[in-house]
Amino acid sequence: MSIFSGSDKAPAGQSYIDPEALGLIDVNREFKTHLGIEDTLFNRFSSKEVEELLQESGMFEMLSMRGFQKTQVEIHGISEVDNRIFIKTEEKEILVHMRLKFSDFLFKKIGQSFPMIYIDWLLSQNVRLGKLGDKKKLFEGQEYPGLNIMNEITHFIRLLSGKMGAAGAFNIPEYFHDAVLFHKNFRFLSEEKEGEFRAMLRCFKKENLRSLSGAIHSGKILDRDSSQPYTWTYGEMVSCTNSYLEKSLFDEHYDSMVARISKTREFSRIE
Repeated sequence: MSIFSGSDKAPAGQSYIDPEALGLIDVNREFKTHLGIEDTLFNRFSSKEVEELLQESGMFEMLSMRGFQKTQVEIHGISEVDNRIFIKTEEKEILVHMRLKFSDFLFKKIGQSFPMIYIDWLLSQNVRLGKLGDKKKLFEGQEYPGLNIMNEITHFIRLLSGKMGAAGAFNIPEYFHDAVLFHKNFRFLSEEKEGEFRAMLRCFKKENLRSLSGAIHSGKILDRDSSQPYTWTYGEMVSCTNSYLEKSLFDEHYDSMVARISKTREFSRIE
């Protein structure tokens, strides 16, 4: 079974990933299982150790600033390479939900395999604000406003990567706004996708992100190269903690291609 099988994404989004279209291949296709993994992360880290990493990342400090001084961490082990992490309120309401997977991945670009953390699902929500009736104020897929803790989540995952001996982490954003949230510490593996993404940000640098993402996913953006409505396509975004992998994936050729594409691709609104 592929590591991309079984997901915490909404049912409508589970089938959007075609593993054959990716720039990396899951080398370990069989999930292993162990007894007694329910309260450990990747069958290695106790709840206390996970809490220490979350503390180091600044997660609890930021949640406290958001009004959540008392929280609980829960780990749900699915297999030794597939786990859920929850941070909940005292009333068991979910603030943060992560599903992380771990495997060796072959990067097609360089023909080498590295252990990586795959971020299958990531959710943060401010449950105290309540469900907003006006969906125009939410991003696609949201029920509550977010907690604005992406930096802390990324820091935690990179700390975890180092502890596990992984070379980094990657995700496959389903929506444009997801990619924007990750982009501070992650880059698209594909030069074309990264360049296109940066060109989109350049063309709409004064736009509200929620409005822009909504326009992209409703076919209201024109790709001026093809004179057709722009279609969002997914791709892997990678954050390396291994310097060799970083230099191998994001080399001078990558940088020059991204720079050229980001300066020449043009997009506009369809009125």
